[in-house]
Amino acid sequence: MLNSPYCTVSYCFNPNCSSPQNPESNKFCSNCGTKLLLAQRYRALKPIAQGGFGRTFLAEDEYIPSKPRCVIKQFYPQAGNNVLKAAKLFQQEALQLEKLGKHPQIPELLAHFEQDNYLYIVQEFIDGQNLAQELAESGAFPEAEIRHLLADLLPVLQFIHTGKVIHRDIKPENIIRRRLPPSHLSTQEEANLQVPPSLKGAKGDLALVDFGAAKYTTPATLAKTGTTIGSAGYAAPEQIFGKAVFASDIYSLGVTCIHLLTQLEPFDLYDVLESGFVWRHYLVNNPVSEQLANVLDKMVHSTVRQRYQSAQEVMQALVIPSTIGKGKVAGQISGKPNFTKVLSQKSLQQTSPRIVSVKLSLISTIAGHSGTVYAIAFSPDGQILASGSADKTIKLWQLKMAWEIRTLGNWFSRHSDAVRAVAFSPNGKTLASGSDDKTIKLWNMRNGQHLSTLTGHSDSVSAVVFSPNGKIIASGSADKTIKLWFFQTGQQLCTLRGHSDALSAVAFSPNGKNIATSSADKTVRLWDVRTGEEISRITSHSWLVDSVAFSTNGQILATGSADKTVRLWDVYTGQQVGKLKGHLNGVSCVAFSPDGQILASGSWDNSIKLWNVSTGKQLGEFRGHLNGVSCVVFSPDGRTLASGSWDRTIKIMRIIASLSHFK
Repeated sequence: MLNSPYCTVSYCFNPNCSSPQNPESNKFCSNCGTKLLLAQRYRALKPIAQGGFGRTFLAEDEYIPSKPRCVIKQFYPQAGNNVLKAAKLFQQEALQLEKLGKHPQIPELLAHFEQDNYLYIVQEFIDGQNLAQELAESGAFPEAEIRHLLADLLPVLQFIHTGKVIHRDIKPENIIRRRLPPSHLSTQEEANLQVPPSLKGAKGDLALVDFGAAKYTTPATLAKTGTTIGSAGYAAPEQIFGKAVFASDIYSLGVTCIHLLTQLEPFDLYDVLESGFVWRHYLVNNPVSEQLANVLDKMVHSTVRQRYQSAQEVMQALVIPSTIGKGKVAGQISGKPNFTKVLSQKSLQQTSPRIVSVKLSLISTIAGHSGTVYAIAFSPDGQILASGSADKTIKLWQLKMAWEIRTLGNWFSRHSDAVRAVAFSPNGKTLASGSDDKTIKLWNMRNGQHLSTLTGHSDSVSAVVFSPNGKIIASGSADKTIKLWFFQTGQQLCTLRGHSDALSAVAFSPNGKNIATSSADKTVRLWDVRTGEEISRITSHSWLVDSVAFSTNGQILATGSADKTVRLWDVYTGQQVGKLKGHLNGVSCVAFSPDGQILASGSWDNSIKLWNVSTGKQLGEFRGHLNGVSCVVFSPDGRTLASGSWDRTIKIMRIIASLSHFK
């Protein structure tokens, strides 16, 4: 969405202000006197869009110490517009976001209020580029990109349509690709390491935004002629006449795809004499398979009855799995393996080269601890590795040269017992550690100094993790509880109770709204962070569950157990979609690659295995440790894997993949 650095000004909300920019310290506009803080907390940094009914601002939340970014929509209709209708649509957008914003690919509604006679919506900021910007920058999308786009967005459409909502304004400008951290390897290094395209060109998930035109439907409203709304060229014929249906969104998504394939505006692709799009004539050096072309043609058919009637029908035509069930997560989860519900082999063959094997090439062995290495974590920039050990220390390692930077703390500030968990804050400025001494410690990464100690657990702290926005720390303990802490103050927010035995692992969902926990009580539980309530429970493992991890898109949950298995679960339907067998002893740790395609598992059998998440097949194995593997973690760019072991060492491995191409 934006590429500029953080702004240092406050922007006045008064549409008539002739000099809206103010110093950041101002509470009132120096030109017109308007309050610069909305609801005493939201400060506009700069306008990012303007239309006939108002403006949109990039803003920050002053109430939260870290001042997270957000987006503010201001409603003020200009002369000539239907004010009452526009106000109704604005209110409607807030209602839709409140209902649908729990999906990780839809912006979350943060606030909705009136101030100084203007209406405001405050929503989650999606950091990235919209597809119109991406098209202008990178050129026409190849078929593989279109398939990835459809695989990403069709489940979102299915989700909103299940909620009886029609978006009515799907177009490239309303689809944003989340920004990923930059790669730290040169092009030549990538070539030398044989990094597969799926890892080399990894892109962020797509988010569907701007629900200002969205409509909640019932059988009565579908039968009734409504308002003509939508973007010219992308709106379906029936929508232009006020008769939007769910298939109207399918039409708009199809038009978006052919625009991205051809780089031509929809009006230029439509032939009135043919009563349809003739987009295939304009594919310049960008061939498309007959199968995808036929799917797109049916998506954009001018007659509703000749079009796909649901997102699920399109997914079935493209062999894309459905991810929407009766609830976000089902209770008492159980089931049989079914990898086709994640992504079928046929779909892999059609979209991109398939990873058929992965070799882990040992780069270095770090042998600086005198006890078991229980925990490791990469810094967000991938240049530093932190490790916690049974020797009671936390060490920081410079990855490139594999040398020790420092051991954190001194005799007075260090942990007094084994360190079981380490985790970097999202900005990399702070490290959290959990220990058998029942405490959590926070460390300044710039100078290695001890910042504070969080106390409250009555037994060993086995897991520590930051929320994706860095505001909350979650900890799991042998005292059978999970605690949530406010990072800035160290204040304990709440205690989650339900497990009947020691906690082994805690993981935040990518959107930060849920956490998953595993325990020696053989269960995995999912919790709502806001309410502290248990959402669901996995009870299929036959022995203690040592590890749990969310995929980067939040749709798959992986669990590793002493029963020697790794299991995969569809978070939305609550169904088990995979059971990975191959380890000869208990599975102690699991980790997803940043692109979600590979799962790494470590075991007490001394091995690390890599699995294809889509097929469940083993891709590779590493057996360099002399004792059980206690922890595994991928680097932020997905090209390196690190592991810790009961043999007191850390192994740093490069990922080298072999590909198979399909015609």
